[in-house]
Amino acid sequence: MKETNQSFARQGAWMVMATLAGGGLMMFVHTFISKRCGDAVYAEFKTLLSSFYVIAAVAGGLWTMFGQQTAAAVTEDVARGVATSARRALATILGVWLLVALALVIWQAEVVRLWKLSGPGALWATWVLGLLTLWVSVLRGVTQGLQNFAALGWLVILDGVGRFAGVIVMVTAFSATIGGATGALVGASMGCTAAIMVGLWGSRSLLRLPAGRVDGEVWRTGFVPLAINAAALQLFQQYDVMYWQAVIPAGASEQWSLGFRYLPAQTVGFGLTQFTVPLALVMLPRVARSAAKGEKSDGLRLTLLATGVMGGLAALGCTVLPKLPLQVMYFSDPRSWVASPLVPWFAWAMLLFTMGNVFLNDLFARKRFGVVWVVVGIAVAYVGTLQWMKAYLVSLPPELAYRRGVQVLAAFMLLQCATAAAWSRMESKRSERRG
Repeated sequence: MKETNQSFARQGAWMVMATLAGGGLMMFVHTFISKRCGDAVYAEFKTLLSSFYVIAAVAGGLWTMFGQQTAAAVTEDVARGVATSARRALATILGVWLLVALALVIWQAEVVRLWKLSGPGALWATWVLGLLTLWVSVLRGVTQGLQNFAALGWLVILDGVGRFAGVIVMVTAFSATIGGATGALVGASMGCTAAIMVGLWGSRSLLRLPAGRVDGEVWRTGFVPLAINAAALQLFQQYDVMYWQAVIPAGASEQWSLGFRYLPAQTVGFGLTQFTVPLALVMLPRVARSAAKGEKSDGLRLTLLATGVMGGLAALGCTVLPKLPLQVMYFSDPRSWVASPLVPWFAWAMLLFTMGNVFLNDLFARKRFGVVWVVVGIAVAYVGTLQWMKAYLVSLPPELAYRRGVQVLAAFMLLQCATAAAWSRMESKRSERRG
């Protein structure tokens, strides 16, 4: 048990450092674009990224499924089947994404109008980023399942370094030609390409195995609920940006100033998840492998403890000094500091999000997917609540409207976390009775 705890601590610490390094540079991308390109371009960039996260939520399902399947592949025959499935997934993704491109050709004008984009270029750059991200998700899952955390950590780091460098080069050299948001998204795609190279190296021991029998049932009973769950979780994290970009009255964008009053605080909240989500990455393959061998695992207990302590301290710091993270991120642009009243709300909401994510990962590692449909219901209720409150929120002063919106998010995050915890406890008791 002592060695298990020590290895969990080493791997967890490495993944936290790697995610902070990679995620930190990705966050400074937002600072650079906001300062260099202005409020309108930054709002466009964030809106497209938010839509990308929701549309490409299938990546979360692929990542978790291949992480669980690879970790549970305790025999040569099963491992060969997983390898074949991963290779086929990479090819299928390309085919499906070409169909998405056809849909964009048909409806791009409507999307450009709805989201107030400067043109279709950034939309197509988002399409490229989505394709690369889906490929990376398969490689991340395999690398995670192999418990090759050295490669997984460098994948995360280089993804951040590549995006940061690519965005700076593209925005600085080509923003006048192709537009700031388009350049930033092309730069992000460059970083994603670097991550693919590392992922191929980290997963090579499995991907080069001979062909084996693919378990088609896994895709129906595993991938589908995991992808749907990932989409629901992305709605919690990203829907608010698309919502505000769409409902802010035409001609009032300067008064509402989404890029300064709201997005900086939202980015801080997302950044805080980088402290704790990596711990669940270490937990999942451990629990999955133990379940496949019929062994007990203390991964959930260790992950909850570490997540609660680290995330709680971060959220407490944001409550006591809400302006500090904005001053660090947007040190050269004090206008963004006006978002500080929203920082504590986002911090606690995202802590609840990550705690709920730990319980969900524990369930998924043990192939318990029934909770997914409840999470989807909560996500739909969140979206419906914001839509129902639209007239009320738009009637409020911007700073108060934004605060009410984040408070709604925090309430639904509490419900999601409590639901996942109760479901995990219920499944644990069922397992004990079977044992």
